[in-house]
Amino acid sequence: MGGFESRHGLSEPSGAGPSQSAAGDDPIDLQIDDDGFVCVIAPDGYSGFVDEDWALDQLLARFVEQMNQGNLFIAYPGPDHAGADLAFEQAPSPESAIRKVAGIVHVGDAGLWLTDYTELTMAAQFEDAPPLASYSRRLPIAPGTYRVTLRERPLDGSHFLLTVAPADAETVVEHRSVPWFE
Repeated sequence: MGGFESRHGLSEPSGAGPSQSAAGDDPIDLQIDDDGFVCVIAPDGYSGFVDEDWALDQLLARFVEQMNQGNLFIAYPGPDHAGADLAFEQAPSPESAIRKVAGIVHVGDAGLWLTDYTELTMAAQFEDAPPLASYSRRLPIAPGTYRVTLRERPLDGSHFLLTVAPADAETVVEHRSVPWFE
């Protein structure tokens, strides 16, 4: 795999992607962000600008809009889970969960990335700010349509599981709010 530069100015190094070794068998080390959010973004279609002086309700409405368009998956496990490990799998999981939420993302050539709430708020405030930072993690996902699922598991090892599995292009998951944000 050669290097690339996304339309948001982030480059992926040549060779192994940032999420796995060249052999492709190392586990992906992910975490819930410092604000307690899980933010997965398909930057090809993401439009995050709201206003230089946005209010929280405007920001949340933009998140819901972008989720419903398949450009973003965001959920709020909460501040008690900030920095918690986030396991990652690329197949549907029949695993039981304390709570579970799903969404659809349409991944283009710029890939699928785990970013954070801080970067999304910067993109909401400044038209030229990308929703990704140098520390954002590209997930090993090819272009296509995917169901993203976040599960909070019973207390046994990693408490949260993020799954990204292929979905039919016609699949729709309609959101009315940011999941688990109260």
